[in-house]
Amino acid sequence: MPVALWFIGAAVLGLALAYGIMRNRRRTRAEKQITEEATKDLYAREKRNS
Repeated sequence: MPVALWFIGAAVLGLALAYGIMRNRRRTRAEKQITEEATKDLYAREKRNS
């Protein structure tokens, strides 16, 4: 039984990774740019606060 749980867990993890990769590939150029700008802004704020 424990071995079956390992395989089920690995399958669930694999499906979650595949879903994330597929979802990330469908992002538009504008969405990628927004993400980049938000990340740069976050790093700049953290740098100012430290």
